[in-house]
Amino acid sequence: MKRNIFFTLAACLVMLLTSCSKDVDLAGTTWQANYSNTSTIEGTEGSVSVDMTLNFKDEINYSMTVNSTVTVMGQTMPGEVVNEDGTYTFDGENGMFDGEQPFTYHKDNKTITTTIELDAEDAEMFGSDHITLTFKQKK
Repeated sequence: MKRNIFFTLAACLVMLLTSCSKDVDLAGTTWQANYSNTSTIEGTEGSVSVDMTLNFKDEINYSMTVNSTVTVMGQTMPGEVVNEDGTYTFDGENGMFDGEQPFTYHKDNKTITTTIELDAEDAEMFGSDHITLTFKQKK
């Protein structure tokens, strides 16, 4: 009887541990997010557009490329292309870029979201104190 209880508990523990394992592996995947917004600064309307490509190089390293443009008074100016490398952690649902920027993987629609808090100057340009980015996996 004791032996059956032990094996039952052991089987339950194994099932519990395997059900918590990572459902998705980000290593080697590439994701794309686009953001655009129009705001008025000191009476002048302008728009900003940002395209971000996120590449999960392996289990802990990522790279991101950011392309942006700003349009003011009919003039469109490209921003500087920014390439950034960093590290991430991921538990199958929640993650953290560089130990400070949280992100969430949504199984239902297979997207990654992150909300970036903006300083006062950027908040004026973006028309909000934060922006939420939704990344979709590139095929």
